[in-house]
Amino acid sequence: AMWPALLHSMALRLGYAHPLGTTSIHPRLFVGPCPAHHSVFARALRPPSHPVLPRSSQMRPDGFGARRSARATMCAQPADTPERKVDKISPRLITSRLTKAESLSAILDVYKRHGSSFNEINVATAWSRLGKARATGRERLDFFRTEEHTLLQLLQHTDRTIYRLDARGIANACYGLAKFGFAPASTTLRLLSAAAMPRIAEFEPQGLANIAWAF
Repeated sequence: AMWPALLHSMALRLGYAHPLGTTSIHPRLFVGPCPAHHSVFARALRPPSHPVLPRSSQMRPDGFGARRSARATMCAQPADTPERKVDKISPRLITSRLTKAESLSAILDVYKRHGSSFNEINVATAWSRLGKARATGRERLDFFRTEEHTLLQLLQHTDRTIYRLDARGIANACYGLAKFGFAPASTTLRLLSAAAMPRIAEFEPQGLANIAWAF
């Protein structure tokens, strides 16, 4: 019964006490005599390279009342899905809601709620609406900082659907992205330009003008 207390006392004397004030060293690690320079104790009592979470937080949710770990909580949301609860609706209704949304937050909120139902037309419409939304330069910068994660998700969604866009969708997406001014969108703009080149004969004059303005 005195062994844990004695072990902790020795760890404190040698300066190898655990950051949380406890040691989790099994007595079997101490085999044989201890040299004067305490090399055995130094190896045995070396603190772990990462903080040790309490046992209750390391347990996975398995129906027995265990808590979720901090890492599991952070990784609960996939990287390519919007953060909020997603409702699946028709792409035509999504286009209607994007068209009616006026502010930057309202437009992006449509993607947060219905991102899994977005098709290529919805993606192009979203960037077109974001580019046309009224906002000052300072408001846009604040929006970029607060909504960066969702905007990057929308960019990834755009990259996956570029090959399905028609000429009008490519032109609208290019114009909206360029006017919106989100710096990470430069890669997506290059992909859009590459998709436009083989189909240049399909563009209307206004679409060509939008692409030329974007670049």
